[in-house]
Amino acid sequence: MRKTSLVLLASALPLAVQAANTEFTFGGYVKLDAMMSTYSDGPLTVGLGEDFYVPAAIPTGGDETTSFDMNAKSSRFNLKSVSTLDNGEKVTAFFEMDFLASGQGTERITNAYAPRLRHAFFNYGNLTFGQTWTTFMNTGALPETVDFLGVSDGTVFARQPQIRYTMGDFQFALENANTTLDGSGDTALTDDNTLPDIVARYNMKMGDHAFTVSAIARQFATQDGAGVDESANGFGINVSGKIMVGGDDLKFSYTTGNVSRYVGLSQLPDAITSGSSIEPTDVTGAFVAYRHHWNSQMRSTLAYSMYDAEQDDGVERSSNSTRLNLMYSPTKAVTYGVGVEYTMANIDKDGVEGDMSRIHFTAKYSF
Repeated sequence: MRKTSLVLLASALPLAVQAANTEFTFGGYVKLDAMMSTYSDGPLTVGLGEDFYVPAAIPTGGDETTSFDMNAKSSRFNLKSVSTLDNGEKVTAFFEMDFLASGQGTERITNAYAPRLRHAFFNYGNLTFGQTWTTFMNTGALPETVDFLGVSDGTVFARQPQIRYTMGDFQFALENANTTLDGSGDTALTDDNTLPDIVARYNMKMGDHAFTVSAIARQFATQDGAGVDESANGFGINVSGKIMVGGDDLKFSYTTGNVSRYVGLSQLPDAITSGSSIEPTDVTGAFVAYRHHWNSQMRSTLAYSMYDAEQDDGVERSSNSTRLNLMYSPTKAVTYGVGVEYTMANIDKDGVEGDMSRIHFTAKYSF
């Protein structure tokens, strides 16, 4: 027994020396979601729509259906380290995973789902390397919703590998590029881009209020091996922020441009191939949300979100949703009981509509 202890102690010494200059912290939350959903033209065929609100998953052209779903897949775990280097500078690393969007596992017996990578990055000086939220997205403007995302129609949403430089309130980033193309009714994801997505962002504060303006430049490209080797450029802009109204807050976001992959959870392809050219999709997305604190433990958010897009071939897509919730936190770490959200949503696919109404309950413990 003593020999084993000595061996373990000896093997732990290198880690102990390293840990003397590194501080580790972990966090995350355990979250249960339960949803009762009614679809005017169901049934739901895209499984991801059972986990959270995905506008494109709303069925069209069928009969009304109602379904109940319960899961804990949005539960997450993260690990953070802050190390002091030999030169006295610090490097921060962050890693996080959850279990959403997993193709593994069923609800039949064990509900076992594979973890997915959310964040994996490190900061050194003014530079960030790795996967995290796109610089084009302002997470500080996202409203508090029971749904994983809530304002899915109108918000910028993407996590991806990038190199980001921060200089005061300015941020500049080179981010992973991908193009979704629609040529003959089939959507394909291509990796033929020769340039990364380029993002510039400016954050500003005015008292308790906060605003962000960001712009993105993109390349759309395809090489199909059959003589088609084309590319086109696209641009987009986002304005978002938070305005304090006494103890309440008003959050908003407006995005427009050739940013289909970034807005509305990619309801339409980034571009279409038309003959020997690529024509980018024009997208507009927006949301506004007002949160009122009833008291120190209870608050409500009323949010409206919209999306509108048109392809060069005349294909149109629009969706919108309205949600109202009541959140109750007996302590800072726990939200449960009355964490109920009611969602009304509509999607229009070239004149064919579908509606969804959902009552969503959650219980969450953060650690």
